[in-house]
Amino acid sequence: MTSQPASGNQARFNARHLLKQTEISLLMVITVLFLIASLGTANFISAYNLTNILKQSAVIGVIAIAQTYVIITGGIDISCGAVAGMSTLMVALSQAVWGLPVWLSLVVALAAGLICGLFNAFVIHEFNVPPMIATLGTQTILRGLIKVFSNGGTVSGINKGFAAFATGSVGFVPNLAVVWLLVAVFGALLLKYSTFGRSILVLGSGREVARLSGISIRRTNYLVYGFAGLLFSIAGILLASRMNCATPTAGMGYEMNAIAASVLGGASLSGGAGSIVGTLLGTLLIILIDNIGIQFGVDPFTMEVVTGLVIVTAVVVDQLKKRAK
Repeated sequence: MTSQPASGNQARFNARHLLKQTEISLLMVITVLFLIASLGTANFISAYNLTNILKQSAVIGVIAIAQTYVIITGGIDISCGAVAGMSTLMVALSQAVWGLPVWLSLVVALAAGLICGLFNAFVIHEFNVPPMIATLGTQTILRGLIKVFSNGGTVSGINKGFAAFATGSVGFVPNLAVVWLLVAVFGALLLKYSTFGRSILVLGSGREVARLSGISIRRTNYLVYGFAGLLFSIAGILLASRMNCATPTAGMGYEMNAIAASVLGGASLSGGAGSIVGTLLGTLLIILIDNIGIQFGVDPFTMEVVTGLVIVTAVVVDQLKKRAK
């Protein structure tokens, strides 16, 4: 009777230890890359470039935080970029075409993200469809709807005040990055201290474990995918402000970077472990690598190969951690 709690406590300690090691390692790698880029290029350390890094990180970063929650449950959401793209379109259509005030356009975008998230949960839980397949289907549906609603073109005419938000800052920190950091703080506190956070960690450890712990798997699935949908839509709103328009390709490809950032940050693809701080650092690392490639004049196609290698490395590292545990 006493050996089971001790074993459980040891497992939790090992998970926390691995996450802490991951965060420290990421911080060291980011520091080294930062120093190399600072000494090797003339423009990397400029205020414009550093601000641009934070702005790029903000959109991917918010998506990655939501992705971390989903991955902790043992799931994955391939539709995240498409949900963000749909929310971007909803903002643009609401303001430029439907003539809605800014605040109402944000409500429409958030509602779109929430509906998409709940739809994913419905398909996954009620029909027992694997998360990757279900969200891949949602991604395809949304990409088609985006083209239908936008007639395959760019939707411009966004409110100037709303668009100006992306160019503003709080001190030296861009507004977009401020939102990202606020979401990260909220996400970290929610994961660590709330019943919801504990529920998804237990669910990620196993469905049977969750049942025996009295956790409603249906409720937790709907909450986590709905919450993720809301965060994806926040990323889409930030993207709309930054782009000052909506395009059919908005958010395309973001899912891979977000998943990589989560896994690099310590989220286990088998579920049961994840870190918002780690995800934050993972996001910075991915954006930093891309930015450094541009600063050193590396061919864009080569950078795609590098990004792919980072993603593969993240998955391999996750598997090695799983074996170690």
